[in-house]
Amino acid sequence: MTLRQTLLSGLAVLGVAGSALASPAQDLFDQATFLIGFYYNGPAKVPPFRELRRQYQPQLDQLCAPERDRCGFDKARQVIARIVQDIADPFTVLVTRDQLIDDQRYGAGLGPAAPRIGVWVRETPRGLVVSEAFPGEPAFEAGLRRGDLITQIGGQPATLARLSAAETARNAFSLSYSRQGTARTVNLTPRVAEATMRPRLEINNNIAYLRIYHLYSSDEYSTAEGIHDAARRAEQAGARGMVIDLRDALTGYDSEALLGAAAFIGKGGFIYDRRFQGQDETHTVENGKLFVQTEGGDKEEQSAVERPYLARMPVVVLVNRNTFNSAEMLAYFLQAAGRAKVVGEPTAGALGMSGSAEGPLINGEFIAVSSLRMRNLDGSLFPLKVTPDVAVVDDLEALVAGRDVVLERALEMLR
Repeated sequence: MTLRQTLLSGLAVLGVAGSALASPAQDLFDQATFLIGFYYNGPAKVPPFRELRRQYQPQLDQLCAPERDRCGFDKARQVIARIVQDIADPFTVLVTRDQLIDDQRYGAGLGPAAPRIGVWVRETPRGLVVSEAFPGEPAFEAGLRRGDLITQIGGQPATLARLSAAETARNAFSLSYSRQGTARTVNLTPRVAEATMRPRLEINNNIAYLRIYHLYSSDEYSTAEGIHDAARRAEQAGARGMVIDLRDALTGYDSEALLGAAAFIGKGGFIYDRRFQGQDETHTVENGKLFVQTEGGDKEEQSAVERPYLARMPVVVLVNRNTFNSAEMLAYFLQAAGRAKVVGEPTAGALGMSGSAEGPLINGEFIAVSSLRMRNLDGSLFPLKVTPDVAVVDDLEALVAGRDVVLERALEMLR
């Protein structure tokens, strides 16, 4: 995913407003429908922006009827959310300013901007299953680990909403959890995370385990650099195989996914298929350098890994239904090159598309639009999701019982 922020609010005047009465809601609706209808190039059937407006204008008119020219942004946001839901493209979403700030922090090698306790969790009827506890953050320091079941937050049944509220409040709170039947209670105080989401390497019994949380980068930090470094350290330590865990991994930059994959495939690439003729871009990687060639233009170096490495050891990649976009691409590059087997669940379904967080919208939010279709270098389209070579369900009940069945299957394959 690219994160180009372009101020396009004025372009909405190119269309014909669907209502004779101007209002904040109408202005936001016009802007968002222009961005979606003009730029969308994904797999869904989305009409041009004028038709898109005509189709959804009655919904806005109905919501705004009591207020008319004083109708606020919140009413338009409801309709925009419905449009996004109807498109049913996982890449095309509303994005808050806070989410973009977090993306920028990830690119700097940091954690989210808001205080948190440092866990990723999955909600179940029994509570919250910890899918990741980040070293260096409050939950990890208090003893929580992957597979623990959070049962209570502040004395109330654990839910995602209660955890989010407790973190937002920024005050100390009690958290009860169980580990394979043993109950424990700790007191946690949320805090802002620092360098806790960089690739994490462990080596056990001559098998390397590389956990990757996202594919963001900046001038100061590169996830791809971390992947090359981990591959080098693993082989130098005598590892005879590597597991790359992309389960629940966030998106990032497609170029960073390709650069990271180069630590195992050496060469590769993709094509950005843009909606408008003459604007396609070809991205290739070789010797740790990323090259970009615009349609009809010259090939130019865009970025590079400072210390590239080409690993030879066998690789197994773990994915699940939450592995998203650029993380899906990393798995796909390795699988398509025949360099790795993929184990787990089919991924989120945002592999075959990319685009930008367009805006800012006049309400301060952004909208990510699938403006790019992903193609292989031979011109064939990417699939919409990664299909595992070995299908294994990410079994949360087994995880709570102490077994990571997906990881177990990957280790069997490497041994």
